[in-house]
Amino acid sequence: MRGGTGGAAGAVAPPSPSPYLLPRQPDPGSAPLRLFCFHHAGGAASSFADWQPRLGGSVAVVPIQLPGREHRTREPRLHDFGRLLDELDEALDPLMNQPYALYGHSMGGLIAYELTRRRLARGRPLPKQLLVGACPPPHAPRAETAPEQLSDDELTAWMTGLGGIPELVLRYPDWLRLSVALLRDDLRLAHSRLGPGEEPAVGHRPLSVPIQVLAGAGDLLVTPRLAKEWARHTTADCRVFTLPGGHFFHRSSPAIVLRLLSSLLTAGGAVRL
Repeated sequence: MRGGTGGAAGAVAPPSPSPYLLPRQPDPGSAPLRLFCFHHAGGAASSFADWQPRLGGSVAVVPIQLPGREHRTREPRLHDFGRLLDELDEALDPLMNQPYALYGHSMGGLIAYELTRRRLARGRPLPKQLLVGACPPPHAPRAETAPEQLSDDELTAWMTGLGGIPELVLRYPDWLRLSVALLRDDLRLAHSRLGPGEEPAVGHRPLSVPIQVLAGAGDLLVTPRLAKEWARHTTADCRVFTLPGGHFFHRSSPAIVLRLLSSLLTAGGAVRL
């Protein structure tokens, strides 16, 4: 992929050497800012399919695809968070030589945060902003129940309660089985972020990167009150924006979410909800 500033807006870069990028990822070289987007557990890069046209030419949307879904269906899914960070850092570093920001939803928010910490430790360029949606702060206690201890029915009920399984998928047992298997593996991946007995974010130096936190007013998993605790993880600005909807507010209120993101990512733009 070309990382320079040339090329017409919307041009398609040459085939990417990294499967973490879309096979026909639009060339981000002509945009002033690149926005790398990390999907939720059980999700995929298609979560961000409509973001580019809505954010316009000032932001290049770069969805990140984890293995085991969509164009990476045949690849084994990862269960090791450290390995994921290693691969992401190697794959994305060449594209992070220009101004960029990170957005992660739920599990994707933790990936974005840990990738930022990894780049800080390596002395690599940091994002202009870290944006997280429906994501618990890194110091929040890890769920006591490991994903492998939950039955398929329990996982289905949990995710359905959060609004994470479309009604159409619930009607087809084969689709539902595949969705639950993907969710289970992604939760196992997130669970591996900490080693046995390791405390969440203990002794971590706060980032110097501004953190913008999006929270759903009706989210039972990450309440707006819990979202405010992200402030302890940065020495820069940290703001929390409460949006209508639950854990998947980016699906139920996309226009509001993208209007807010556009305001946050555009220099000098007033925040609009």
